[in-house]
Amino acid sequence: MDRHVPLAGQPNFRDLGGYESSDGRRVKWGIVYRSGELSQLSGEDVERLRELGIRTVVDLRSHQEVRARGEGKLPAGAELRPTPIASSDMFSKLIPMFLEGDFSQVPPDLLDRVNRHLVRNYSEQFGSLLRTLADQDRRPLVFHCTQGKDRAGFGAAMVLSALGVPWGTVLEDYLLSNHFRKAENDKMLGMVRSFAASRAGDEGEEIAFQRVEGLLYVKEQSLQAAHEEILAQHGSVEAYLVEGLGCSRDTLTRLRDDLLE
Repeated sequence: MDRHVPLAGQPNFRDLGGYESSDGRRVKWGIVYRSGELSQLSGEDVERLRELGIRTVVDLRSHQEVRARGEGKLPAGAELRPTPIASSDMFSKLIPMFLEGDFSQVPPDLLDRVNRHLVRNYSEQFGSLLRTLADQDRRPLVFHCTQGKDRAGFGAAMVLSALGVPWGTVLEDYLLSNHFRKAENDKMLGMVRSFAASRAGDEGEEIAFQRVEGLLYVKEQSLQAAHEEILAQHGSVEAYLVEGLGCSRDTLTRLRDDLLE
């Protein structure tokens, strides 16, 4: 709970500080944050970001999401760095299912596929996040997607890995989204179940619950799918950071020297 920053308009804004790296040092508090979208922030929320000293906001949402959901609300002086990552065309296929109340065609392993997709296709974006974070003039920094759990979840995994945080701890951070997004997720699940029941009866309601629950709540296996993809392509997370994301060893050293204590 210490890492959670309570905001009226975003439940999943949190500090990545305090995690222990493999060399015994810890990530400094108040330097790098992860979040869901900032478009629904209140005036008090924006003031809280100003108090945190946020200098840079890395927005991982697609251009379409920004147009549909609104620009993020930033404190005065903060720089916006759009770093768009499409939700993937798999999500576009969900729209007819929502309209029909039939979720039977949603793949149970959809988020596993999404995480592998992030590894294969968005190296430039996640590499840019690390390089931006390495610039001391851009910190404190927050990066976010829409719900702050998938694209931001993988981004946090790469940030923490770049700082030498063990993979087991990275997984623990990933799963925290389930805690902070629980109220929002359960509200959405209730709406989906009700709609599916009205269109497809009890069986459709149960299918909707199973498949949509698997999209709203992150699972360890989904981030592990990304990890497996990284190992298959590069042999180690460290090699992926260097070869895949283009984050030089000098940059990794600078990140660790600056962000660990």
